[in-house]
Amino acid sequence: MIQTLQSLRFIFVMMIFMSHFSYHEIQPFDAGGDCGVAFFFVLSGFVVSLGYGRQVREGTFSYGSFLLRRLKKFYPLHLLCLLFIFVVRHSALEWKTILNALLLQSWIPVPDYYFSYNGVSWFLSSILFCYLVFPWAYKHVTRAWLTAILGAYIVVVIMTPYDKVNAILYVNPLIRFVDFYLGMVLCRIYERGTFCQTGRWELLLIAAVIMTLAIYPLCDAKLRNAPLYWIVIIPLILTFARSQGFVSQLLQTKPMLFLGSLTMPLFMTHQILLGILPRKLPEMPTILMVAVCVLIALVVSWCIQIIFSRLFRL
Repeated sequence: MIQTLQSLRFIFVMMIFMSHFSYHEIQPFDAGGDCGVAFFFVLSGFVVSLGYGRQVREGTFSYGSFLLRRLKKFYPLHLLCLLFIFVVRHSALEWKTILNALLLQSWIPVPDYYFSYNGVSWFLSSILFCYLVFPWAYKHVTRAWLTAILGAYIVVVIMTPYDKVNAILYVNPLIRFVDFYLGMVLCRIYERGTFCQTGRWELLLIAAVIMTLAIYPLCDAKLRNAPLYWIVIIPLILTFARSQGFVSQLLQTKPMLFLGSLTMPLFMTHQILLGILPRKLPEMPTILMVAVCVLIALVVSWCIQIIFSRLFRL
């Protein structure tokens, strides 16, 4: 992966981390959670297209190898987290357990299903669908298809009742595929090399992200899940994929690259840890609690990364 983008993954996963953190006066950072999720869907489409697009075009793409490599990155850890929660909660085997194990839970428009067990695993359910249709979708990255997909998305947004926003616009794999598809379109633009390669836009785009986070509470609930962030995430990824400005140089330092490498285990385990740590740790000032939780989450993620990389040769 492009080094700057690997480091950016850590920044956006920390937004998701804080969207699940609450302690005394600190409330969940909902805006960061929605922004982080949108970023990862778009980035996934971009990175997968960058890594495998040429193979699809040349007819050398191996569907089995592609899926196996994708699954190795998250499925064993997903099963471990599911098993941990299942045992700790003394749960009984249910349909939602099976659906969760098979990563089908995000297809069921009921919170008790798509947010069951390790709640963040709904993302894996939806991104798995994107991976499954990737080779077909990549062959249809055209202006006509982009127009049709965005048109269909607008219709769905308009027709979605507000009490179903999470189930349809936030979680449903068919809808989140739109983010992934935009990432594929973005990769085509990147490969043409027609975009700015300097660092002059870095600070401006960072400010734009902060602006979207600030206006999040004022936006219609139907726009918060993705469209609000597309306007800044798309140029952000494109800029940092090529830029060599000051911020990009910081993102390419060894500490940031190391943190970026912990993104998946941090994403998969943080909600479990945040459900335990604030209740089990001694009472302490809020800022200190945040720091302690982040530190413990990073250490746990590091250990998991080492173990799983050796077991599955990641």
